[in-house]
Amino acid sequence: MTGTGGSFLDKILAAKRAELAGARSTRTSSLSDRELLEFGTRLPRPRDFIAALREGPRPAIIAEFKRASPSAGSLREDADPRHIGTLYAAGGATCMSILTDRHFGGSFDDLRAVRQTVTLPLLCKDFILEKQQIVEAKRVGADCILLIVAALPPPQLRALLEFIHQLELQALFETRDEHEIDRAMAAGARLIGVNARDLNTFELDEHRAARLRRHVPPSFTYVAESGVKSAEDVLRLRDAGVDAILIGSYLMQAANPGEALRQLILQL
Repeated sequence: MTGTGGSFLDKILAAKRAELAGARSTRTSSLSDRELLEFGTRLPRPRDFIAALREGPRPAIIAEFKRASPSAGSLREDADPRHIGTLYAAGGATCMSILTDRHFGGSFDDLRAVRQTVTLPLLCKDFILEKQQIVEAKRVGADCILLIVAALPPPQLRALLEFIHQLELQALFETRDEHEIDRAMAAGARLIGVNARDLNTFELDEHRAARLRRHVPPSFTYVAESGVKSAEDVLRLRDAGVDAILIGSYLMQAANPGEALRQLILQL
């Protein structure tokens, strides 16, 4: 793990480890690795998240459902994942991201609700540390799993990616600098995201994704994450050559998230 002992990332990972080590009530919590794999492979086959991003016009939009942000607090009171998912699908989203971590007000129930409502490929956006989380995400409808490079040492990163592929899921590797991009590619990533927000300092650098674009070959799928506040930001990222843009807070705070999404796409 990178960063100082008091960083946001360190604190949330410590909380996640405590959560995973505590009382568990999920169907998969007591299974061995072999049993997890057997259980996971029997679940319905996921949708192809990467193909969806690459098949249509670029940049594709990954519209995110999230209830809150540590920097902004609550984003939308009593947000209904089914309603928002329907609006995003109608507004032209290529894929959806669902924040399932409790620090963002989320849960796997939100992911399940969206899966029951839309047919779009879905990203489970959480702080993934264990295989059991991956199986649970697939069980409730995830097609792609977020792996945060700063949170996982290289051997664990490779092991989790191998398990993800064994379940026929895909992985979005979240990075923030050249070193983490190199680590992601060395681990076997094909889908690489650059987060405009540094989870150690929580500072926002809206130019980070555009600046790092040249470090990722065109054969990879490149996602700009976070920091979109206007149509101008979307156009800037388009001109930088990103393959997809993940947008959350901007849409969740809009009066009509689906219409806000449609208007952004019309600018592309």
